[in-house]
Amino acid sequence: MLDETLCLTAYLLSGDTVAVKAAFESYDQKGAKRKPEDGDGEKTDWKKLKAEKKELKMKRKEKNLGSSERYELGIQTKKIWEELRQANCKKEREKELCKELMSKVQGKLMSVIHAHDTVRVLETLLAKGGEEYRTLVFEELKDDLVNLSKIKYSRFFVLKILRYGSRAQKDHVISSFKGQVVKLMKHKTASDVVELAYNDYANAKQRSMMVQEFFGPQFRLFHEADIKCVADALKKHPEMKEYILKDLRSALQPIIDKGVFTNTMVHTLLKDFLSSCSVGDRNGVIEALKESLVPIIHTRDGARVAMLCLWHGTNKDRKTILKSFRTHFVKIATEEYGHMVLLAAFDCVDDTQFMKKVVLSELMDELDKLVGSDYGLRVLRYLVAPRSPTFFQPSVLAVLAQGDGNEASKKDTEIRQRELQAIVSTPILRMLLGNLEHWAVNSNWTLFVGAAVKSLGGPERETIFHKVAEMYADPYIPGTEGHVLELAHTTKMVTYFIKCDKERHAAEQETFCSILVKKAGDELIGWTNCNRGCFLLANMMETEIPEIVSHLTKSIAPQKDKLTKQKFVGAAILLKKL
Repeated sequence: MLDETLCLTAYLLSGDTVAVKAAFESYDQKGAKRKPEDGDGEKTDWKKLKAEKKELKMKRKEKNLGSSERYELGIQTKKIWEELRQANCKKEREKELCKELMSKVQGKLMSVIHAHDTVRVLETLLAKGGEEYRTLVFEELKDDLVNLSKIKYSRFFVLKILRYGSRAQKDHVISSFKGQVVKLMKHKTASDVVELAYNDYANAKQRSMMVQEFFGPQFRLFHEADIKCVADALKKHPEMKEYILKDLRSALQPIIDKGVFTNTMVHTLLKDFLSSCSVGDRNGVIEALKESLVPIIHTRDGARVAMLCLWHGTNKDRKTILKSFRTHFVKIATEEYGHMVLLAAFDCVDDTQFMKKVVLSELMDELDKLVGSDYGLRVLRYLVAPRSPTFFQPSVLAVLAQGDGNEASKKDTEIRQRELQAIVSTPILRMLLGNLEHWAVNSNWTLFVGAAVKSLGGPERETIFHKVAEMYADPYIPGTEGHVLELAHTTKMVTYFIKCDKERHAAEQETFCSILVKKAGDELIGWTNCNRGCFLLANMMETEIPEIVSHLTKSIAPQKDKLTKQKFVGAAILLKKL
């Protein structure tokens, strides 16, 4: 080997490239010396070998396609498609190519629609050819839409028709599913087609038709226009309740077992079933779903399914569900529908230490992401002020109230809420302190700051009181721009601080009024020059805290004559308090 290396080096130094090439070719890829050819010593004809391999490959493709005609048709159409799909293909040339392509595939569409390559040719024809060619293709294939939906590649044609076809074509696709919806939803490939049709393109009547097929053979054959959900069917046919729920369960079970329950229609049906079925059936569905809820809670009905599982599951089921959400809690909290699942969990899970370890620790570690999202902020508001009509619409509270009184929750609601607030108190108050100068004057935040200070405790709360009191301690002259007394929303927040002082004083806690009086001192007299200032002073008098009332009476009493001359309402109210 050493001698051969020296020879190669010598050839390189001499510049004899022919000798170097010959020397390299005498070794194989692994560096071993090539053996002489067997037989008569002739070299292998590589071109001939390559041609033979190509011919074998063509024969295999012909065999897979069923005939040489199909193979040749595929070759011809792909040559046209290669030019047609180019972005720089001119409009006139596109028309010529579409016409040529249509002439080749017309009457033979079933031959080209099943393969992964030729179905793309057909999709390009639909996209580039416009409505004229789309209609021709659709008319030839419209009787086989159900079968095409079940095939891996041909289903893309059905999806294209749903997305880009005319309204009549879309309606024909949906009507062709009549009597087949349940079977198609159990099929992993076809279920995507049904989902697109149901979720994006079906009207209310068509959706009702598709949903009713899960209620049993009678509804599969004879659709009823006034039935839109399970509740409607049970209300109209109460004598059939047992059979409707049994057929619905038998239709949903294989879908759940196959893991094809991420479709919107299945979410709706699961929600309706869990709301209407017996306790035994409900427990069976919860058992099947409890570790697989993460993919479905991004839809309204999917989130409702998760909420029903939390409300009606056992304590063990609830813990399993929440453990399955690990590493996803921040994403769930910032979703339009997902955040409702967390609110339901706060309402029903009694083990608050488990909630601290699994749920709240992950949320509190990424408070900045929650604050940056409207839905994440709702989660924080619910922790701070649960079921508050100030922060939540009646429709939201009505949904959450459906979980009240469930069998598995034993702990008193107020105790559970206080325990959760104790867990989140420090991180939330520290977050507020970090940017209090901005949030205390921001109308989107003042209500939250007020609620947080009322329900959360700790040394951070007193620090917030001191900082806000310092803002109000600045001298006030009527019309002063930038003074907090000129901000209605900030003054409303401080009014809330003051009104809660009566409870704090009774609990022997430090009050905001006492801090404000120390910080502001004689500057409180200047508040009598404006309506908001007078209202704040009146609210401080209403706390009935002796030292506060005494201090204000001494400070403000000399201003009575001035107050009688003031024309705003706050002055008259303050005079009555004095």
